[in-house]
Amino acid sequence: MDERLKLLDKIKIRLNGYVYKGDYKKEGWKEPLPFYLFECPVHGLVEGYPKGHSKRLECPICREEEEKIKSKKLAV
Repeated sequence: MDERLKLLDKIKIRLNGYVYKGDYKKEGWKEPLPFYLFECPVHGLVEGYPKGHSKRLECPICREEEEKIKSKKLAV
């Protein structure tokens, strides 16, 4: 884990699987969304927001890689 994380955050990630980082609003969004820090088995610690109706936390890097693969398959 990242050495810069506070001890309490490390404990929360180990126990809950995530830690709340705050509500953020990206350009073009109507309202802010809650962002969480969580551990991806492939990419380590990542930050993201809940997606879909089930509000799942998905690694944004994994998701981006999947989109690239899908777009390459469609191009062929």
